[in-house]
Amino acid sequence: MKLETVIGLVMAEIDRAEKIHPVWPRNLIHAGMVVSEEQGELSKAILDHDEGKGSKRQMIIEAVHTAAMAIRFLKNIEETEENE
Repeated sequence: MKLETVIGLVMAEIDRAEKIHPVWPRNLIHAGMVVSEEQGELSKAILDHDEGKGSKRQMIIEAVHTAAMAIRFLKNIEETEENE
């Protein structure tokens, strides 16, 4: 998959997610758990594919969701002192 395609898919998912869930958790643990939850779904999609029960398409969908939530996490971190 070309990088331009990947970036386009991730940006579209960020836009979609921000419309559905416009408020991002302020608590870093909760925000991190959003990313972790998506990564867990990606892991499941990979395992399902490996066992012949899932599709490559589902892995791509979950990878895009994970990337989008990781970007939202980074986008919403308050830029404060580095060692906080």
